Amino acid sequence: MQWLVRDYGFSELDAYQFATQTVESPLANVCDTNYTCVAKIRKEWLPRRETHRGLHAHLRETAASLPHPTSHSPP
Repeated sequence: MQWLVRDYGFSELDAYQFATQTVESPLANVCDTNYTCVAKIRKEWLPRRETHRGLHAHLRETAASLPHPTSHSPP
């Protein structure tokens, strides 16, 4: 829940409510409590924000400044 609070500005209670209503976690035949599971939330349901302290924007800018390879025929 903390990533929803930190990265998207949800309050803690709103994060719990949002996650419980939007999470996709298909589980079947789980009998052992030592297992873990994955919970997914669709990105289009999250508010638009720059996350990871701007890392993605920095990587996009760096990639855009690199020279583009020219197409060449295979040997």
